[in-house]
Formats: sequence, C-alpha cells, structure tokens
Amino acid sequence: MKRALTRAALTVGILVVVLLAAAWTTHRAWAPGMIVAAPYPEGIPAQAPRGVDHEVDVVRTGAHVRAWVFDPTGQPRGTVLMLHGIHDGKLRLVAGARHHAARGYRTVVVDSRGHGESSGAFLTYGVEESRDLVAMVDELARRKLLAGPLAVIGSSYGAATALQHAALDARVDKVVALAPFASLRQVVGAYIEWLLGPPARLIPAPVVDDLVDDCARQAGFDPDRACPRCAAPQIRAAVLLIHGRDDERIPWQHSVEIHGALTSRKKLVLVDGVNHADVGRGTRVGQEIRQWLDAR
Repeated sequence: MKRALTRAALTVGILVVVLLAAAWTTHRAWAPGMIVAAPYPEGIPAQAPRGVDHEVDVVRTGAHVRAWVFDPTGQPRGTVLMLHGIHDGKLRLVAGARHHAARGYRTVVVDSRGHGESSGAFLTYGVEESRDLVAMVDELARRKLLAGPLAVIGSSYGAATALQHAALDARVDKVVALAPFASLRQVVGAYIEWLLGPPARLIPAPVVDDLVDDCARQAGFDPDRACPRCAAPQIRAAVLLIHGRDDERIPWQHSVEIHGALTSRKKLVLVDGVNHADVGRGTRVGQEIRQWLDAR
C-alpha cells in the first residue's frame, strides 16, 4: 500500500512538472492575454447614471481616459478620485461616489485605460495609468472642477495606481489604498500561486521574472517601474493602507512592505477574516476611510 501511494505521488509530481514545463514553453502565446492585454482596448460607451454632473476625458499616447464627476449640493469640502480594480470599471464605483458626494466631496470616478469607456491596448500596472491621472487632474483644474484637498481612493490595481500617482503629483493630499500590490513582479507570482495552488511554488522566481519581462516588453513599459513600494519614498501625501488578512490574491504583507517604505504620514489597517474582494466592506473600514478623508 505504501509503495502504491509513493508511486502515485511520484506520478502526480511528474505530471505537474510536465504541465508546468508545457505552460512555460507556450507562455508567449497565452501570458500577454492574461497579464497585459486590456479587457476593452477600444473602450465601451456607457450611459452616465443619475447624479453625474460632468463628464471629463483626457487623451494621452495610447489611451483615451474617461471619467464621471459627482458634485456635492454645496461648496465642495475637497475632491475625491476613485479608482477601480483590474478588469472592472467606474460603474462599480457609482454607489461610493454618491456616498462621498452626499458627504460634501466632489467625487470623480475614472475608467483606467483599457477598462470601461477608456481605450488603451495594454495595462501597465500603474506606470502609464498614474500619468493618465496627472493629466486628469490637470483637466479638472482647467475646468475649475478641482477643489482641494485632493484624495485618491483605489482598490487592488487601482490602489497600486493611486500610490504611483501620489508619487508623481504633489497635488495629491491623501491616499486610501485598499489591498495594493507592492510590485508587479511580486503580484504576478502571488496570482500564479492563487490560480495553481501549491504546485506554483515549484516555479523558480527567475522564470516568473522572465514571464513578466516578456509581457512588459510587448506592452512597452518597464516592469520594474510598476512598483508602489519603490514609489513610496517619493509620496508626500498622507497614506491609509487597508488589507484583509485572508486576502487570497494579494497577501497582506504587500501592504506591510509599502507601509515600511513610506516616509509621509501613514496608517496600516489589517482586517481579520476579510478576503480580497471584501476588503472595502464593513463598518470598520468605512469609518477608517471617512476619518482619513475628513482629517485636516
């Protein structure tokens, strides 16, 4: 019996190695579609929902980025930019935008390049998206729609973009980053493990790095610049990091690394029993975000 179990385990191990080897030898065919190809490269028109007071768009190299603006009823207490996660869109942010507008903030929900209404062939994990946001803030200021202080709230992919934006743009006063990744290289490894489970640990780190390099080369960006942890020392804004301890996609240690690299005012909130998708939910998280936005 013991010998049979050993044989079975060996067979499974060999099969896993063969499958991983096959996946690697064909990665140039499938990896870009999973990692850097935009879900909607041409953008998809959408009807603005109730409460949208302005539609703003900016054109940059390789992308046309669109946003909706929700005005408060009175004089704005400030401006809040809201950023969605990967393969999502600003429609998902409408309820939150209405909430912040009702509390007195002019709120701007943005479709990142290659998502929703915004065009763009490739995702660059914050490298170009952060510059898109600088252009968006420029356009808001030009149209006299920018009321300080300026806060940027993002989740996951959007959280990483928010941090990289704050490193570039001194106009950003506050950041709320929910479940950000520390670097593109790290998050690709984490997602591979999430998808494949324990066998993913058999993949050497240099192999994952080569995969990232190939995808970034096709998308035309430097993967080492897709690194919120690396950008953190340049951030002067106050940063609130929120991460679930049960995050199965981006481990909470990513936020710990970013927190350690920040030199500005900062706070790290680790929430027990919360996974990646639910990190923005719950009374405690809502209170933390409101207090961070309202603090002067």
